Amino acid sequence: MSNNVITHAPIRPRTTPKDWIVEHQLISFFVLSYAIMFGAVFSSMWLHIPFFYFFWFLAVFSPTISALVVSAITGGMPAVKQLLQGYTRWKVGARWYLGAFMLLLIPLTIAIVYRALGNPTPGLAPGATAATMLLQLVINIFSGPVSEEAGWRGFALPRLQGKYNALVSSLILGVIWTCWHIPFYFHPDPASRMFFPVYLVLNTVLTIFITWLYNNTGGSLVITILAHLSFNLVGGFVTGTLGLMPMNTFLMIGVPGLTLVFIWVLIYFGPRYLSRKPVAELPFQPKA
Repeated sequence: MSNNVITHAPIRPRTTPKDWIVEHQLISFFVLSYAIMFGAVFSSMWLHIPFFYFFWFLAVFSPTISALVVSAITGGMPAVKQLLQGYTRWKVGARWYLGAFMLLLIPLTIAIVYRALGNPTPGLAPGATAATMLLQLVINIFSGPVSEEAGWRGFALPRLQGKYNALVSSLILGVIWTCWHIPFYFHPDPASRMFFPVYLVLNTVLTIFITWLYNNTGGSLVITILAHLSFNLVGGFVTGTLGLMPMNTFLMIGVPGLTLVFIWVLIYFGPRYLSRKPVAELPFQPKA
């Protein structure tokens, strides 16, 4: 007489959407950011509704909205508070503020010297007044710097650096960040956009520069916002409204200049962390 023992495979717990998001936080964040951005821009076009209202808010704030949603789902209020802590890290030293504003101060200096040498410049944009420039400045502050940084730098960057070194993380984020802007190239309302291959290179180099600032300031979103704003103001004011220098001329000078800064950062601080601070002081958990 034989004893037949029947064994049953252990029952695997059913994976819920929340479980999947917890396991794939970066993918969830990127997909949601793209979905909101593409949905907002193309909905505005298809429905023939003015873009610069509700749809504009959804589009430009989609990285921050996505970061808050994914943080709330995966970690609740503690995770949301941790994400927002980057806005409180402003005591980082004057040199890092100078580093953030360097993206504006250097191009502004180049433009002033360029004009002082007697070179032709576009000049002040027609219809520009103090009031319109102030409004443009406010729009520049919120359209990108304030609306995006909690997502790209506060949420995505530390998680990427938990898997890859700082340089590779920046390259990945730079491409994803740049391609997130693609819907703007199809919408008739936003201002004309830079030639995409040039924009891709410039934005990726900018991402490396901002990663350097982020890692050396303990994850300060204040500094990344200022760096992002400084970059935007070059196109918005230096080569735009104020017309101190033609955009094409600036790109011929500015892109190589920013590349040289990138090379210096890479050599001096190293590609692994883009920082010489102790690992314990970095705003992320490096891979083992």
